[in-house]
Amino acid sequence: MSEFVNPMTFKELKNLVQELEKQQIPEDTKIFLDTGWDSLQEILPGAIHLKEAQQFQVQDVLTKETFGGYSLIEKAEKTQAEGASERVIVIENLY
Repeated sequence: MSEFVNPMTFKELKNLVQELEKQQIPEDTKIFLDTGWDSLQEILPGAIHLKEAQQFQVQDVLTKETFGGYSLIEKAEKTQAEGASERVIVIENLY
């Protein structure tokens, strides 16, 4: 059985920002990404973009479970992505 993680939607992001605004967070509050490692990763200004992506599936060689993910259009052939492309919001963390 294939498993896909349900990514956050733009509507959910807007609702979250509205909730944060109610907490009167200062405008200069920094934003980080927690990847589970010991340190937080900075989200750089200009790191958020609209891009095109497609879904792909990969099979675990040991368990034979199938997992789904997304890849950018420019990497879709490499991941053997299928189906229609869709516009997505991407936070680049490329350093």
